[in-house]
Amino acid sequence: MKKKILFVASEFASGMIPFAATAINALAKDDRFEVHCLCVNSGIYSYRNIILQEANPVFLEYPKSKMMKLFYKLWPLEIIKHLSQLEKSINPDAVHFLTGDFTLALYICLNNKRTFYYTVHDLHPHEVVRKTLLGYLMQKYIIWGYKLCRNIIPNLTTSSYFQLKELKEIYPCKKVKYTSFPSLITSLIINGKKMPLEVSGLKEYILFFGTVDKYKGVDLLVDAYCNLTCKSLKLVIAGRGFDIETHNENIIRINRFIEDEEVAYLFKKAKFIVYPYRSATMSGVLSLAYYFNKKVLASTIPFFEDNATLNVVLFKVNDIDDLERKMKSLIFGKNLSVDPTSYLNIYGEGTLINSYWWLYED
Repeated sequence: MKKKILFVASEFASGMIPFAATAINALAKDDRFEVHCLCVNSGIYSYRNIILQEANPVFLEYPKSKMMKLFYKLWPLEIIKHLSQLEKSINPDAVHFLTGDFTLALYICLNNKRTFYYTVHDLHPHEVVRKTLLGYLMQKYIIWGYKLCRNIIPNLTTSSYFQLKELKEIYPCKKVKYTSFPSLITSLIINGKKMPLEVSGLKEYILFFGTVDKYKGVDLLVDAYCNLTCKSLKLVIAGRGFDIETHNENIIRINRFIEDEEVAYLFKKAKFIVYPYRSATMSGVLSLAYYFNKKVLASTIPFFEDNATLNVVLFKVNDIDDLERKMKSLIFGKNLSVDPTSYLNIYGEGTLINSYWWLYED
């Protein structure tokens, strides 16, 4: 008997899309599941060209006007209408909210069912700088929405062992299970051949890839890089977010949305990748480096430690001196060996599918 799963992916941050799409597509291809999904797109942040038809997708568009965006965050009527219709027509064994889905917190509160499942991404919110009062209040509302979903939904899952332990302590009466972290690798990334113009002519460089937020410690990376006496390799910081104030001509800042088709070029040309995070409960960035067989220099946050292989060199979190030493060692070609099986061992599709099967089986 197939398990009938309705996935909801109402958030579309650049990391959320491949997280949700990989899980949805993997289960849709497995004979043990019948998959349906409801996904929300916003301009270039879209599930439309990634989700397989086998997943029976229904796509909705995020509103464009400021007023409608505010209404959407408080009571997303279109999502609620389609979700209610799908629940009635499909009669799923489980409705799984994959992407945080804070806008649906009140709907979940009013319609909570034992068949609801919820993926917990960040039990403790990241440190985020908001420049306006409205931005600050909205951030508080988002955090409240996540917490309400966690508190109400009876079935929780996370892809962080460190977070799993804490969730079990907080919610001893809930079903709390581990599911493998979906790879961020998509078909568009695999087949991508587009060169970012900002790195044209560079044969090799040090790469940070991802949205630039305070909790990711990019400022620590810049300080450590600037302290290096030898700068034979340029530092490329690729991803939308805060601007890094530096007058160092060896630092290239690509402050824009990085298209999936550009990712392969960025990683293939990098000598090694740096993830200097101050904190993070879950992150899919290791899957990118592992797929392209690149050495990674990462901080000692629990998620990186849990998923580190031969491919990873760890430095003490927030320690600029240790980051500088380890970076210097990698620049001079020491300890650059990698394990080519790292990607399949941790992010293999079979491992992912089986973890979800056992989540719904119990």
